[in-house]
Amino acid sequence: MLFYARFWLRLLLTVATGSCGAKIGHKEQDNSPKVTPISGWNGDEQDMARVPRSASEQPIGPSAQSTHATEVACDKEQLAHSRAMDDFLSALNRESELGRMENPLDEKPPSRTYLFLCELQKFLSDILPRKEGPAPQRDANAVSLDALHSLPPLSLGVSSTVSLLSGLVNSSTPTVFVFPERQQGLQTQRVEVTLDSPLLSVLRMRLDEAMAQVKQQEAGQKVIDRLQKLSELSALSPDGEDDEAVDKDRKEAQYRSILLLKALQVVLLTWEVERAQRAARADEDGSSVPSQCRLQSLTVSLRKFLLEPSTANINNCEGVCGFPLTNANNHAILLNSHIQNGQPVNRSLCCVPVDFDDLCVIELESEGTNIFFKTNVVATKCECR
Repeated sequence: MLFYARFWLRLLLTVATGSCGAKIGHKEQDNSPKVTPISGWNGDEQDMARVPRSASEQPIGPSAQSTHATEVACDKEQLAHSRAMDDFLSALNRESELGRMENPLDEKPPSRTYLFLCELQKFLSDILPRKEGPAPQRDANAVSLDALHSLPPLSLGVSSTVSLLSGLVNSSTPTVFVFPERQQGLQTQRVEVTLDSPLLSVLRMRLDEAMAQVKQQEAGQKVIDRLQKLSELSALSPDGEDDEAVDKDRKEAQYRSILLLKALQVVLLTWEVERAQRAARADEDGSSVPSQCRLQSLTVSLRKFLLEPSTANINNCEGVCGFPLTNANNHAILLNSHIQNGQPVNRSLCCVPVDFDDLCVIELESEGTNIFFKTNVVATKCECR
């Protein structure tokens, strides 16, 4: 806008100055035909700079006086135009600079939800362990998250059912977050959820417990600072505040609080798996006796852009299915008895998973948030079959 203002003002000044030059030439042409009409100008229509004349070139007689008077008048008019233009442009520049300082690029300030999601991604990236080797996107052994069977997606928002909201708050289902390729894609996201008073109380309690557990670990000051920012950006309004002016932000804060709870559960579950894996390795080093059928930790890589975490602990069943069978059904007991009596069979008993948990995928997009449940992903119980 400033560029166009300068352009039009300079154009008006040029036209005004040109008209003065035309008047001079006309008078010279009428009164002194032998004198070149525009010999007093250098011919440059943009600058209209004066070219000094020698004494011999000055017109003689009344025409010279008329021309000189006209030139003086035009000089004054041009100077007045120039000063007016400079004053106007200076004022326009000051107004433009003031506008940029008050609201750079005429952009609205980022929403609390956008700031929260950016901090959440940094928090998970800082605190979750990174698998050594190639990135999941280039890891040939990584399984695409989209290749797993999934229930129909559920939208997290004002239309969310009570069962979905209650499940997210009350359960500790293994969870992964999917962030967009660019953080700017989250600038327009404004998701609201409405929790009833009992469920909101449960959310507050579980959030406090999860944050206390995370702070007890030696995660480092950087992680604690990020956690404090997340806590402030997702702060829930106290009960009893029914002001309509804060109703929208309160619903968005409930959405942010649910995401924070699920993120803290991801972190705590990851630490628990790491402790179990260290304990299992210690047991294997200290014993030479084959273990009975039991659940063992198993971590696999997942592939999808900006996935946090990029791995999932799906567990596996390992160990011997021998007498006495304590974790088997009647079919396995009869089959094992048949084998112990020396009767030939085509297969022996196997230690296999019999119960599973789903994997909850929270996919964050500019239009909103979708929840996917990948079914039967994490083994939770083993038996001999």
